[in-house]
Amino acid sequence: MTEQAREQAGVSRRALLAGAGAAAGVVAGAGGAQAAPEGDKGGDLRGQVALVTGAARGIGRATCLALARAGAHVVALDIASPRAIALDYPLGSEAELDETVRGVRALGRRATAVKADVRDAARMQEVARQVVREHGRLDVAVANAGICSYNSMADMSPRQFADVLDVNLVGVANTMRAVVPHMVARKSGSVVVVSSSEGRHGAPLLPHYQAAKWGVIGLVKALATEVGPAGVRVSGVAPTGTRTAMVLNEATYRWAGGTTVDDLERSLRTYNTQPVGLIEPEDVAESIAFLASPRARYVSGTVLDVTAGASTRWSS
Repeated sequence: MTEQAREQAGVSRRALLAGAGAAAGVVAGAGGAQAAPEGDKGGDLRGQVALVTGAARGIGRATCLALARAGAHVVALDIASPRAIALDYPLGSEAELDETVRGVRALGRRATAVKADVRDAARMQEVARQVVREHGRLDVAVANAGICSYNSMADMSPRQFADVLDVNLVGVANTMRAVVPHMVARKSGSVVVVSSSEGRHGAPLLPHYQAAKWGVIGLVKALATEVGPAGVRVSGVAPTGTRTAMVLNEATYRWAGGTTVDDLERSLRTYNTQPVGLIEPEDVAESIAFLASPRARYVSGTVLDVTAGASTRWSS
């Protein structure tokens, strides 16, 4: 990136990143359901099966746990290869994915870890078939896997542009194509996509990221029209800056015009209208769990802003 681009970007930085978890992937085996914790009476998703991408940590892990608390059994998918893509931060690891699985099992639900890359359409098809084969159903799919990097359009390499589009947009489409036929066949199901507040407006040094996150909002609306008559719902969330590995790194701090997480928090407090900087992955995960649940049975074709009020800054 040129020095001129850095200076230009530092002037009016809007430090809100979608907490999109780390990139995609899934690792190690399934475990039988444990005894339910004391006082657990199930929930809105009791007995259902959910597939979550980018599940090793961040919003992905928090979503796995939120769905498990709501009663669902979880298939946690992640690329689980920290250096699979050149970024300013490492992607999720097998050890982190295993920790997600342990957390789900501790809630008394079955959990399976699958190592996969959402950019691989054939592999995603195989994973969806495996879920249905082993669990007999696939009720919820959360397309969360995402990555981020920063550069001006003029200085961005084709590889940098393609990596973000391939994970954040094509990966979501691959996930949708893999799971939807199984849901349509059962005339039931919910797909929830993690977009970003950056998919709602423009900001410097994020042309590839914003193009992808705007794009997935379009996918939500298009797919909802196709599968709604079959009883399948499609919706999404668009978070503000979230406390995840994708956000907590020096590249993001520089983008926000500072050098530390405190600088990022201060910047976000001027952006969010509620008195908060970074929000927590659990804040996003609870909204995802709501959209996946019967409580949102007539919510489809829309994206819920989880932005601490920052969405007051745009008109639609």
